[in-house]
Amino acid sequence: MKLTTPAGRRTFWAAVFCILYLGPLAAAAFAHASLIASQPAAAAVLPEAPKTITLQFSEPVTPLVARLIHPNGKTEILKGDGGKGPAVTYALPANLEQGTHILSWRVTSSDGHPVGGGQVFSIGAPSAAGASLNGSSDLSVRAGLWAARLLLMTGVIFGAGSVAFIAFAGIDLRPTVRNAVSGLLVLAILAAPALIGFQGLDALGETFASLSRPDIWSAGLWSTAYGRATLTAAAALLTALVAHYSLLRLKRWLAAIALLAAGVAFASAGHASTAPPRFLTAPAVFLHALSVIAWIGALMPLADVLGRGDGAAADALRRFSSAISAVVFMLAVSGFFLAAVQIGHVSALWTTEYGVVLLTKLALVALLFALAAFNRYRLTEGALAGEGPSLRHLKRSVLAETAIALAIVGVLGLWRFTPPPRAIAERAPSAQTIAVAKDGLTARLTLRPALVGPVTIEIDDIQLDGKPFEPMSISLDLEKPAYGIGPFTHDAVRAGGGRYVVQGNFLPIDGFWVVRATVLVDDFRSIIATDLFNVRKPGAGGNPFSPEAANTQ
Repeated sequence: MKLTTPAGRRTFWAAVFCILYLGPLAAAAFAHASLIASQPAAAAVLPEAPKTITLQFSEPVTPLVARLIHPNGKTEILKGDGGKGPAVTYALPANLEQGTHILSWRVTSSDGHPVGGGQVFSIGAPSAAGASLNGSSDLSVRAGLWAARLLLMTGVIFGAGSVAFIAFAGIDLRPTVRNAVSGLLVLAILAAPALIGFQGLDALGETFASLSRPDIWSAGLWSTAYGRATLTAAAALLTALVAHYSLLRLKRWLAAIALLAAGVAFASAGHASTAPPRFLTAPAVFLHALSVIAWIGALMPLADVLGRGDGAAADALRRFSSAISAVVFMLAVSGFFLAAVQIGHVSALWTTEYGVVLLTKLALVALLFALAAFNRYRLTEGALAGEGPSLRHLKRSVLAETAIALAIVGVLGLWRFTPPPRAIAERAPSAQTIAVAKDGLTARLTLRPALVGPVTIEIDDIQLDGKPFEPMSISLDLEKPAYGIGPFTHDAVRAGGGRYVVQGNFLPIDGFWVVRATVLVDDFRSIIATDLFNVRKPGAGGNPFSPEAANTQ
């Protein structure tokens, strides 16, 4: 590329802008909402029933639904304060019974994703909860959400992108290909209401059987940013469909409007577009989306004209070749910037679900780039000269690019179910501390880390009747009765300074684990104090369609 040409100068200054302006700010991004505190605290044992429960998040959220599960299994919906700040307060029913209560909550973070979880508190003493906590959508909802989004994105990228290339390249398509583009646009428009319905089910944590309820559709439309993004994408698709059957001059105006609306739809919701500094990330997503649509959307029309042999191929291919270098450059730079924002550290590529999806996407993109480079530097010159073999090979190669691009769109849909590594880092607790009390004995128990896998429990601040106390021995039991796991029993070892340590425990699954501390006061008396630890999954591995992934949506 020569810097003496206008195109060369534009590309050079675009590179300078991206390197000097976008690059240094990549480290300033943060994760989406995560619960950082609650009142009463998680797993607290209270002498009397509280009137409210308050959840404190890392950023402003919008409440979706909260269900209180009583010790007898009865479930009721709680009303929140309706605010959009970082704290949400729910009024609790009067005269709560003794035992363990579970609050199952779902809120929407600023990136549009529903975030779910649960808080446990006990009145009087812990008890076996009457129902298990399930804050997830079922498999059919998550699969439907992925499929509807795939159809919508395919229509926007391949359908609207084809219309834009046809309009600006000034070419006509054969009737079968023209009808195929129309079919893609219509199918994507029909997928939009389905996507809204599935988003409502996902937001409220309901099953497919609840799809007919009005509150599901209201939640799908207005409770998350994805509802508004879906409406914007549907508007882009309708505009592209009208443009497809318009005269050339109007076609170009309508195609441009459709492209802008599609870019806004992609940039208005999602992990990357809402990460600070948003004045950079949202435009980066916008440019990335437009670059994808401009490149991938041109493939179907190109394959059509390359196979016709009527002389239209050379002109269309020349127009495509003159613009594609700048398009691919912007695609690569914006993609690198967004990946740096979300990943944070290279090791997250293979230690988190988000990173694994990104690696899969990058492998497919690398294959796509290699194929495009082969087309550009080995086949294009012969095709422009009208050589039959070059035209045939280029058509097959373009069709292969189309198949790879469709696979990339399918992989991208998995990001809907995986939090970016920064979100995992924000939520993953390095430790969890609880206070146990029974018959005048109090102690502080700390679980490190509060994650599935090997753990260590520290016991300190041991007091009896308000005075420091050194017991004869301490043993701990960990069990998950609902799953028939445990108890795992280990003796605590003195570590000095009134501190005891229990090692050798391995917690195989996440959720609430019952911990029982048996403290030997003297030869004739022991005290057993019971409480709960809330153990979370690490970010690596797992199926993004599994129910356990719901709290990371």
